Amino acid sequence: MGYTKRDIILQYTYPRLDSNVSIGLNHLLKSPFCIHPKTGRVCVPIDPNQCELFDPFSVPTLESLIKELDSSNAAMEDDSIKDYEKTSLKPHIEYFKTFLSGLSEEIRDSLRSKRAEEERKLMF
Repeated sequence: MGYTKRDIILQYTYPRLDSNVSIGLNHLLKSPFCIHPKTGRVCVPIDPNQCELFDPFSVPTLESLIKELDSSNAAMEDDSIKDYEKTSLKPHIEYFKTFLSGLSEEIRDSLRSKRAEEERKLMF
């Protein structure tokens, strides 16, 4: 037979990708908040620790966002509230801001460490 246990496990558990996903430029991973050309759904960032709770069909569409904005703008005259806060994109944008803030902190810490290391080298 020639198949080892590892080969069998790999054959049945390795994720499979559609060839178009691997080849076509418009099938590559999307940037956050871009719109899928066929479904109109917004590409949203998700918390990897909560990915099993993610429902891709609950992601807002461009059409639903327009309706949310139209109805909220008709109901509210408060200009201090940002438009995204009036839509179902709000939790996704807030998560993304948190992610970017953490990333920014990591970069700052890394730069501080490099600077401190360079200063130590100059002292000796």
